[in-house]
Amino acid sequence: MENLLGGAPVRRRSGRALALGSTAVLAAAGAGPLVMLTSSTASANAALVVASLADSGAGSLRQALLDANTAAGVDTITFTTGLTGTIDVLSDLPRLTGGIDLQGPGASVITVDGGWTEPGGNSAGYSLFMFDNVVVSDGSSTISGVTITGGNSANNNYNSGGAIQKFDGDADLTIADVVLSGNSVESDGGAVSLYYTAGTVTIRDSVISNNVSGDSGGALYSNGSGALSLNLINVEITGNTADDNGGGLYLRSTSTTIVDSTIDGNVGGGEGGGIYARGGSLTISNSTISGNEGLTGGGIYAENLDSDLMVLNSTISGNRATSDSVPFLYDTYTIVEGGGGGIYLKDANAVLIQSTVTANSSDAVTDAVGGVQSTGSSPASDDLTLIGSIVAGNNGFDVGSFDGSVPVASVEYSVLGVMVVNAEYSVVGVIDPTVDLVDDGGTQVGVTDPMLGLLANNGGVTKTHALLAGSPAINAGPDQVPVFVGNRFDQRGVGFARVMFGLADAGAFEVQELPAPEPELTPEPELTPEPEPAAEPIAPAFTG
Repeated sequence: MENLLGGAPVRRRSGRALALGSTAVLAAAGAGPLVMLTSSTASANAALVVASLADSGAGSLRQALLDANTAAGVDTITFTTGLTGTIDVLSDLPRLTGGIDLQGPGASVITVDGGWTEPGGNSAGYSLFMFDNVVVSDGSSTISGVTITGGNSANNNYNSGGAIQKFDGDADLTIADVVLSGNSVESDGGAVSLYYTAGTVTIRDSVISNNVSGDSGGALYSNGSGALSLNLINVEITGNTADDNGGGLYLRSTSTTIVDSTIDGNVGGGEGGGIYARGGSLTISNSTISGNEGLTGGGIYAENLDSDLMVLNSTISGNRATSDSVPFLYDTYTIVEGGGGGIYLKDANAVLIQSTVTANSSDAVTDAVGGVQSTGSSPASDDLTLIGSIVAGNNGFDVGSFDGSVPVASVEYSVLGVMVVNAEYSVVGVIDPTVDLVDDGGTQVGVTDPMLGLLANNGGVTKTHALLAGSPAINAGPDQVPVFVGNRFDQRGVGFARVMFGLADAGAFEVQELPAPEPELTPEPELTPEPEPAAEPIAPAFTG
């Protein structure tokens, strides 16, 4: 097939055409906004005003929500100018049966506190914003400009979504300019739960941090049954924990797009420290996934996706797969837990374009793969396409899968299929010998030191690894960058051109100025020693 660069064809074992994700996300640069926010289909009512920090009574948030439920259409809820402080919620807030537009004055001004405290505290906490079977005819909803903390969904549907739950229904929801921190659930979605719901949910310009799930999705749990679109734009997802899968995000049957976001320092007790994705689709662009930990797939765990996992202009760094178990047999599959410090693929293909995967690690005792790992659970999956990317500097193998060197019940990886890596204009480190590498031109293999700086704020909204002087990635990228939204810039965005000095660099970071050459030192001239002054003649002594 013809590749996106107009050069050598990209060969894939399955013969499928390489797709760059959904047309809603990936299009020619400058094609317009990435996400179109939908407006309400119902007429708005008169504004309801929160004038008090009290939990109940006239002018309270609780009363505004009760009033919103009694009126048709989308109700706007605002706050009296000058009102500042914390609304301590003393019982579950009312379930919302219609659309609302909650316009807070700012996350640093108003806090809604459900009362949950860390284990050992005195309060179990209460459910906060619960959208219960809100449908399109009820209108779209927005929550903005507040901090939501201390939520606990003990009396919620499926005990999920400590701060916000969208249960059933297909109306859209936007969460903007909010901080969701310190919420907890016994089940799924420490801060946000999207349970058996449809429509479009957009979270932008927000922070989701230090939330706790007793099951899956430390920050957010989504189960859309294939009819839900989730957009995360300029969101920080940090320090969340889940006892099971998805320390940061748990995504099931959801079409998910992540842009200009950071997923850092989340911990999952199962698969996917940063992201667990099963079914649906996942596209990540201009984002950093770093410092997350999970048993398998420290950064990203992707299973049985409906389309390729797409990673564009992004960095996956410092993630860790924590399991140290040996391979075992499950049904007819050979499974290796603890693999894929950066990315773990199970019955899923991945495409990385202008991205960097480095400094990730795996604790697996056999065939550790710190970078990108495949299970090899079926012969027609787990392929990896690299275009202008860096996958190097991880521990163990940078790319690999269980190779059958340790037989498990007489089933070996080679019986199930071989991972194929199609690479062009990329920098790749140590590859598992069983992996089938197809070099479509310009790929450097066996690079153990890609010469990258530490993960740091080098400009833009997310952290990146700068290329150090002499890095093999400099001017090693494709001579025509694949077309996708934002392809004119590197991960840092506007102001950081993707192509400098005639050729793009490999990886997520583009060197903007070549380092100045070391000045040549002019040797100092040798000093000619001054001649010794002539000795004065000694007059002969007079002897008479």
